[in-house]
Amino acid sequence: MAIKDKQPEQIGTTDKLKAFKALKDAGYRTEFSASGVPTVICNNAEDIDKELKSIKKLLKELRYNGSFGVRGPRKSDQLTQETAETEEKKELTA
Repeated sequence: MAIKDKQPEQIGTTDKLKAFKALKDAGYRTEFSASGVPTVICNNAEDIDKELKSIKKLLKELRYNGSFGVRGPRKSDQLTQETAETEEKKELTA
């Protein structure tokens, strides 16, 4: 019997969680957006096109055809990273 592809309105939360976990396991920085869509955060905005191809391939292997997002870093993301780096440097010097 043929496997039926799920329509977008039939995609459940568990499918989104599986996609989120698979992306995270593949080494991507991921988050859920406000609407519950798995979103990959790229380090640079220029990397989005390159990353998008590999993300699509990964999700296609999972047979996930729902919504997902790819975005560049926000200013608040950079502040969080800089704060973490500063704290690590302080710990190393102490």
